Amino acid sequence: MSRKRKTGKREPNGKLSRRVVDKQARRSIDEQSAMQVAKEARQRQFGVPAEASGTDRAGTVVGRLAMKGTLTTAQLEAAKAFATSYSKYQRALNSPRPPKAVEIGGATGRGDASDISPEQHVKALREWDAAKMCLSEANGFHRHATLYVACDYLVIRDELQEHLVGDLKLALNALVHFYGLNAIAA
Repeated sequence: MSRKRKTGKREPNGKLSRRVVDKQARRSIDEQSAMQVAKEARQRQFGVPAEASGTDRAGTVVGRLAMKGTLTTAQLEAAKAFATSYSKYQRALNSPRPPKAVEIGGATGRGDASDISPEQHVKALREWDAAKMCLSEANGFHRHATLYVACDYLVIRDELQEHLVGDLKLALNALVHFYGLNAIAA
């Protein structure tokens, strides 16, 4: 049995057309096909409704928790801000991505530490340290909880650990106050 023939405009010799317009048309068809596979996987693996499977929320653990109603909009925004702080911190240190990290738009890369100014470097380090300190202080009020671990697994690593969802809610409540997202919570 032979391989499935790629669709697209062809040259007289039978090869796929190399014209830029034709390449772009094929690329958009390929992207739509790949997105369809991702949507079906989200529906099958995570039970996401078909109409919501193409959204950004359906692509992350915290997004799916927010879709279920487990997390509030303010908590979701705090999770995004925490992930952004971590990303800036990683870029400032020029550290490699974690092994299972998924980076949207990863083909373009996140840049190099030399691409940012010294002020941005210091700001990224301070912001990350302050966010960690916020979680550490909140953990002092909730001694039974593991707030940083919950954020690490569910927000940064994007791995669902059901037993950490309650701790994540506590951590995100602290981060809502830290990032000044109280207006969204109201």
